[in-house]
Amino acid sequence: MISRFFRRCALCVCLFAALCCVPALAAFSGSLFAVPETGMDGQERWGYMNESGDLVIDFQFAAAGPFDESGAAAVSNDAGETALVSRSGKRLTDWQPAPDAVEYQAGVAAFRYAGSTVFFRADGTLIGSFDGAVGFPADDRVCFRDGDRYGYTDLDGKTVIEPVYTGAGQFSDGRALVRDEKGNCHLIGADGSELAALPAGASPAKLEIYHKNVIILRNPNDKYALYSVADMKFLTAYAYDEMRPFDDACAMIRVGTDWGLLSSVGAEAVAPAYPYMSYMGGGMYAVRGLDSGAAVIDETGRVLYRTDTYVGGFQTFRYGLSWHGTLDGAVVFFNASGTLRKEVEDVETPEIVASSVARVRRDGETQYINMYNGKLLHTTARAYELDGGVRITTETYEKYLGMLDDGTEYGWHVEYPRVSGMADAAVQERINTAIRDFFTAGPEGLTSRIALNATYGLSVEGDVLVVWASGVSDLGEAASLWNSSIGLDLTTGACYTAADDLFNDNMVAVANALLPQEAPYYGSPRMDATGVTFFRNHAATGTAQPYAESLHLSFEELGRAIDFDGACYRALTGFAGKVYADVPYGHWAFEAVSKVSARGLMTGDDRGFRPDEPIRTAEVCAAVARALSLEPGTLPGVDQSKWYAPEVGAVFAAGLLQGFDTYRLNPEQVMTRADAMQLLANVLKRQGRAGREMTGAEAMAVLSAFADGAQTPDNRKYAAAVCVRAGLVQGDERGLRPSDSFTRAEFAKLLLAIA
Repeated sequence: MISRFFRRCALCVCLFAALCCVPALAAFSGSLFAVPETGMDGQERWGYMNESGDLVIDFQFAAAGPFDESGAAAVSNDAGETALVSRSGKRLTDWQPAPDAVEYQAGVAAFRYAGSTVFFRADGTLIGSFDGAVGFPADDRVCFRDGDRYGYTDLDGKTVIEPVYTGAGQFSDGRALVRDEKGNCHLIGADGSELAALPAGASPAKLEIYHKNVIILRNPNDKYALYSVADMKFLTAYAYDEMRPFDDACAMIRVGTDWGLLSSVGAEAVAPAYPYMSYMGGGMYAVRGLDSGAAVIDETGRVLYRTDTYVGGFQTFRYGLSWHGTLDGAVVFFNASGTLRKEVEDVETPEIVASSVARVRRDGETQYINMYNGKLLHTTARAYELDGGVRITTETYEKYLGMLDDGTEYGWHVEYPRVSGMADAAVQERINTAIRDFFTAGPEGLTSRIALNATYGLSVEGDVLVVWASGVSDLGEAASLWNSSIGLDLTTGACYTAADDLFNDNMVAVANALLPQEAPYYGSPRMDATGVTFFRNHAATGTAQPYAESLHLSFEELGRAIDFDGACYRALTGFAGKVYADVPYGHWAFEAVSKVSARGLMTGDDRGFRPDEPIRTAEVCAAVARALSLEPGTLPGVDQSKWYAPEVGAVFAAGLLQGFDTYRLNPEQVMTRADAMQLLANVLKRQGRAGREMTGAEAMAVLSAFADGAQTPDNRKYAAAVCVRAGLVQGDERGLRPSDSFTRAEFAKLLLAIA
């Protein structure tokens, strides 16, 4: 019943960052992209859409990353566990503990943890868990780190090359580069044997073999050359002041201040001529410096895109697309072929998520748009439709407070709901004013100079709109949760809190008896239609986020502490009954007694309802007459001045006293259970619920289920069998007890079955 959770926004940011940690070399599939939706409860869920804006995988994940080209994506559940799913939404792996990052390469997914990595194939097949793994499996070898030394295992986790190296690269075509403790580099085979020595006085710039055969060497003069390990010869001289690792087919080279491209056979694909060059992905490079503009070139130097109006440079190509800002504040999306050059205004921080879709910020909300035609495919703006045409939209309250030492601005960012569409404008205004005042005031005791970041959740409980905050106040180790709540009566506009309007004076004593003793304080209780949730908030400590423990207690558990006659409880639950001191909440007949009292079928007096008193004939007749809306009548011999005379007469006139000696009927006597069953059987017959006629033997067979069934008077056996067969009377461990009486509480329950 006690659950621990982190603040939603902080958790989702961490999960999403882990799931989206994909190496730059990995390609993406543009067919599906992850989108979030925040439910009324304030919980963000992620699903996947296609590029037409159709939801393909339902909103069900706590976080979701992009699909790799192999067709797998990493998703997380509410517990922070992570799994791979296919494009159909099928889970490919078991749920794994939350990794620090998920990476992909060549159809393999790596779940990275602090000291180990779990590798899966794209179909979800487990490769294995490897302590200290570095990089990805290659040539059936996994490089691992043990302390400050590196070695290799096979895919079964068996060490095949002992960790004796101070540095090691990935295997490629049966070979790998390693560095020994003296700083010398070697080319080794899959069994660890040395295959060849590298040229004297040179060392690899990085312990990686590119295109199966080439490595980048650097000499003591910080000059770079390309070297082939296939035939152990230089492909270039030490002619370059810098040589970057290979991106696709080429490596970036620099001579002086000018950059160019070098192919894997040592030929200059693009001679060094550009003062600025950066890799953009997909075999394309951004270049500047030859004139006032910027351009994109391919690996042959061909200009694919050019502009003179850019701000901030080109962004990395994703799904074959990039973008740049313009001097007038717009964004231009473009592709390498030049078939797309789309300028979009009034958007910020674009991120390309599919081959035609970008996520952007516009008018303060996150939107997913088609870059070709500007069509809005999805928005994260929160809006909900309630019953009766009532609509919930989202307002934002912002307050700037200052700037931290690192330059980060801080202040208040609070989202809260706004209600519209209510029939009663005055009630709607009262509700909106209460919500706005609650959220803009912030947590109790919070000064206006402390940072606050919060959103909201809500639910409709009966006639009450329950609204709660979901946020964090303050920064760093002082951060704490804000999860207070209020309830708004949708009928009257009244604002309720559990402490002031739902509980009575017994709240402290009852809560202390029910809440864990080791928890010194459970605050900000949140009400719903079934009970109350208490929260114990914990502030941030070290690197740990603030969190809360929650405990839900039902109204039955909290019965002595609830004001059942109060407007709050009645609006929450729809309860319209009368509460008697001698039939408290939790009493087995509470619901029945409150309902019959609310309908005026049975009532109590200044002594209470008297649930355990035997019910009298007059009370039975009055209750039945009211339940069936019978017209008043007259029973000969009954004193017409008595309160019950019209209703006893009504039962008689309706033929419901058939089988009674009405001339000897005393309304003020206790009615036996046998007589009550006769009257009830008559009611069932009137309602067409008595069932088919039974023979005497069949009636006895029904009564034989009870040890005292045969003790039922002969003139009441058939009626008792009808009541039992209809499920109206069930008896108890003592049997039918035909000579006993029903209590007032027992008859209240029976009455609801015929009313």
